[in-house]
Amino acid sequence: MLAHKQFFTLRLSDYLAPETVEEFDSWRFMGREWMGEAFGATEFLRLRSQPEFTLLINLDLQELPAVKIKELLLRLELAVSPGMDEKDILALLGAPTKRHDFLPDRQTLDYQLFQPDPYHLSLTLRKEKGLTNLLLLAEDLSKP
Repeated sequence: MLAHKQFFTLRLSDYLAPETVEEFDSWRFMGREWMGEAFGATEFLRLRSQPEFTLLINLDLQELPAVKIKELLLRLELAVSPGMDEKDILALLGAPTKRHDFLPDRQTLDYQLFQPDPYHLSLTLRKEKGLTNLLLLAEDLSKP
């Protein structure tokens, strides 16, 4: 896992053509006010109260170009890949701290990671497609 110091500096526009990235300065999510960058459902978010630090990255692994997904996962130092099934994720990360079954065709596995710094990791798997979404939240500075 990437250390917080490096995670905080990540920007979506460093990985995609800037003209394809939408910037926004007010969005309410998880009970907080965010600003950041988006490409479809992929988001790099910073708290409005801490605009210099990226604290949350949400990757849509179906929408981003494959080469960019690979780049981002390498940079984040995450060994997951699009389409992974539950068995492979459990072998890699162990049992999740929580499991959500919001819709019949998908489930989300939540993990708490602590090395080198604390993160909340949510992985959404669809029945027919495997891993399709990844949400990574830096835990340290994200608490109000």
